[in-house]
Order: sequence, then C-alpha cells, then structure tokens
Amino acid sequence: MPPAGENLTHDDGSRAPTVAEWLRSAEARLQSAGVESPRMEAQVLAAHILRVDRSWLFAHPEHEFNDLAGENLLSRRLNHEPLAYLTGKREFFGRRFRVSPSVLIPRHETEILVEEVLKEASDAKRVLDIGTGSGCIAITCKLENSSLEVWATDVSGPAIEIARENAETLGAEIIFRLADLFPEADNKFDLIVSNPPYIGREEPLAPEVVDHEPHLALYAEEEGLAIYRRLAQEAKGHLVVGGKIFLEVGYTQADKVVTLFEESGWSHVRTVMDLAGVPRCVVLQPVTG
Repeated sequence: MPPAGENLTHDDGSRAPTVAEWLRSAEARLQSAGVESPRMEAQVLAAHILRVDRSWLFAHPEHEFNDLAGENLLSRRLNHEPLAYLTGKREFFGRRFRVSPSVLIPRHETEILVEEVLKEASDAKRVLDIGTGSGCIAITCKLENSSLEVWATDVSGPAIEIARENAETLGAEIIFRLADLFPEADNKFDLIVSNPPYIGREEPLAPEVVDHEPHLALYAEEEGLAIYRRLAQEAKGHLVVGGKIFLEVGYTQADKVVTLFEESGWSHVRTVMDLAGVPRCVVLQPVTG
C-alpha cells in the first residue's frame, strides 16, 4: 500500500477525500468538460499520483487521497493537456513508452503500420524509421524481430533523446541519427517506414493536439503532402533493389499519396484499412526495369 500523501488534513481541519470520493468527483468534472472517457482518465490520474496500478484503486477505495496533488493534475487535464503528457507514458504494442511534449503521442492506429512492416520483415535485414519521435515504431520493429538492424532518424534533438531513453529502457538496440529524413547518403535499406507530419495548416484539430503536441511532428505544407513529396523523390536512393516504403496517411490522403508516388516512379503495392474502414497506411515500391 502506498503511504498516505502529505497534507491529508486540510488547513481548515477537514479531512482529505478517500480514493473512491476523489474518483467520483474527478469523473464528474471530466465528464462536464467533455472528456471522452472520464472514468478511465480519473482512474489513470489517481493511479499515477499514488504510484499504483489501477486495480489497486478498486481494492482500496477508503485509502486517503492527496486531493491537492490530484487537483493540480486534474486542472491541467481540464485545460486540455493530454493525459499521456501528465503521466509521462503511453502504451504502444503492449509496451510502455515515455512521452513528453517534445514528441507526438503514439496512436493505436500506428500499430497497423508496424504490423504491415513486420509482415515483410522476415526477409529484411535493415529497416529505417523516418521521423521516429518517441521511437515507438523503430523499437517495436526491433523487439518483434531481433534479427533486424534498425535505424531511426528525427529532425528534433529532444525527440531523439526521448527515443534513445525508450530504447535503453526497453532493451532495443537502435541506431539513431539526428537528420532531416535520411541518414548518411550511402546507406540503403530493405524497408523504410514513416509516420510523417501530414496535417495541413488549415485543418482543425482538437485543443489537446493543437495546443500541446509538437507542431513540427504534426504539420506539413501543401495541405499535409509536402513530406510525402520529398519521400517520393528521395527515398528510392535509400532502398535496395526490391525494397519498399510503408507510410501512415491521413484519413483523406491515401489516394493523393499513391498518385504522388506513382508520378515519381513508384508502384502501389497495397493500401491498408483500419478497423473503421479508413485507409491508414500505404505500401509502395520503386518501379524497376
């Protein structure tokens, strides 16, 4: 059992709430603010403050709760600061990754991109993850297929540091490079994977995203297509013969990205849908012969 928090008796002599009482209050406030999963988020915040698993909360509903610490985090969440930044972690492919405002928060949709890479990774030797952010793609590929030599690049120094920390914590050997898309020019890879910035500057986003996540990892010019255009023009020189590129795309971008690549001498291998039937990633290969 965690120790009781400090200041559990208020200055006016009133007692601090129990875990159950704080959870009910926090859930109600989160619900009023329009948070999508208020009960779950209240539990995550409480577990983070007490440094316990969520299951512990249900077994100890009468334990005293430090509502002063709770109010601090709850107020920040009510101000639309993402839950992952408040707790400093996010689950991806069954593993816990450290996140900060320096990196995009990993999305479950991106797991589809990783799954597609892993389908063809058994015959691959070298993989490059462009725009690695937290490192979730590169690290997952390495841990799911230890025979791969995995490289990862990012234009952001703070992002590279977060990714290095995650790789060390999770025991993944990754070659990191601070670079604008590609590492050294003479490097070639069997597979290239990227979840690049693909949001257009005028596209509306939720406050949690636009006010807190790094714009460098979100936005791209040309209605979100600028990085795809660069990849279409430059990636062929970094692939071995028969190599492929795997790209996450915005929900309206799949056909546009495929067309853009085909105009640059690529062949469309497949488009993969998410569980909602939305095109989530595209796989392409340079035309040969």
